[in-house]
Amino acid sequence: MRTNHFALPLTMLGRIFLLVAAVLLTAPLYLRVRTASAAVSVGTSAGGFLGFEVGASSAGLAGANTSVASGASSQFWNPSLLAGMTRPQASMMHATWLGNLQYEWIGYARPLGPQKGVGSVSVAYFHMPSVSGVDEFDNPTGEFKVHDMALTFGYARPVWKGLMLGANGKFIRQTLADVSGTGAAVDLGASATIAGTTLGATVQNLGPNISFGGSSYPLPQLTRFGVSRPFFADRLLLAADYSFPKTYYNDLRIGAEVRPHPMIAVRMGYRREGGTQMDPATGVSFGLGTHVGPVNVDYAMTPDNEFADVHRVSFGYTFGGAGPPEPEKQKPKKRTPVRPPVPKGPPAIAAAPPPQKAAPEPKAIPEANTAAPEANPTAPASPPEPAPAASPVVQDRYEVVLGNYQTESSAQSELKALQILGFSLRDAIISLAPGGGYRLSLVRFNSRKSADELAASLVKLSFTPRVEVAHR
Repeated sequence: MRTNHFALPLTMLGRIFLLVAAVLLTAPLYLRVRTASAAVSVGTSAGGFLGFEVGASSAGLAGANTSVASGASSQFWNPSLLAGMTRPQASMMHATWLGNLQYEWIGYARPLGPQKGVGSVSVAYFHMPSVSGVDEFDNPTGEFKVHDMALTFGYARPVWKGLMLGANGKFIRQTLADVSGTGAAVDLGASATIAGTTLGATVQNLGPNISFGGSSYPLPQLTRFGVSRPFFADRLLLAADYSFPKTYYNDLRIGAEVRPHPMIAVRMGYRREGGTQMDPATGVSFGLGTHVGPVNVDYAMTPDNEFADVHRVSFGYTFGGAGPPEPEKQKPKKRTPVRPPVPKGPPAIAAAPPPQKAAPEPKAIPEANTAAPEANPTAPASPPEPAPAASPVVQDRYEVVLGNYQTESSAQSELKALQILGFSLRDAIISLAPGGGYRLSLVRFNSRKSADELAASLVKLSFTPRVEVAHR
């Protein structure tokens, strides 16, 4: 049985390797084109900190993240990936390397409502300790500070089945001692899921030059393409990216994530810089992650040849939902088609009293025993016949549902979080949603009141449940 279970995914596994192989085979063609121009433009741009990659989970995949949704940090990699979010999330990252270089990032993304897309905001801050300055005669001139900042606003939304678009707007400021420069930039992203495989593309840092110290410098523009696909019920994720920096060499990235348990992720990736054989960025990266209820904690170590390794730690918190007002507006739309069966309940329940009303009739019948002595057996016989009409009442059960989720593992994590909160949900069922994704059916009740009470308790915990009529 185990062999048959994995036979089909292995064929899909072959497809993803064919896609990666195609990238590998065509890579030398792009490298030859870009090497000459990159050798001229390396180190000639401003805003280099904008290229520092966000998210420890992404770094564990060597940055092969253009098509991999990673919560709020997706704003950096491909803003369109935020369109698939169903719950608000806050995320932050701290990175350090070369002893005293520090990078901080904090971001927040939130669904704006049904069919309204997802909004996001983030702040990136690069800094280092004060540096002692000297003049041409080595005389101290005092200490000066170096720090850079970028404030980013993003928006994403699905535009067609499986197709999502997104964009970022950035405000940039760099400071070196008493010299500073400001600028603005735009990121554009797109992603599409076709037959389970996600394709992504993004262009970053489009904007005018930044004036800095009396000179003008271009922004570090970058174009990325990526492909990814999950296997074995989301236990394995493979991803590959190819990047075209305007001010550096092209690079190829390949990453894999394995989930031995729904709450644990082990990551590994490889990045290969083109145009040079001993680039510090070429090498293997490693990462670990854990998901406990609404909290994500990730760590990654990226080797930096001939330099210090880069260590990243990131945290994420997924909130229970966007709030109860919006789901309450949706419920009437879903109840209206369900209401026709609901009236069947009251008539059936009202049909139960007729036997009680029919009970006095035998009292009146004894006064006319000679009229129809055989009518008494037929009268009691007729009430049992409506009994089958009570069956619709048994069939109309009410279930409390959460969803929709992009992956089955996301639904399983949500179920685990509810169990941690003390809910006993032994009858919970995870199934495919009609519109795509997964839905989590928590429990079924014969009473609408009981279902509404459970939904109300979930709303108090910031979840967004809905009550539906179960037809099976």
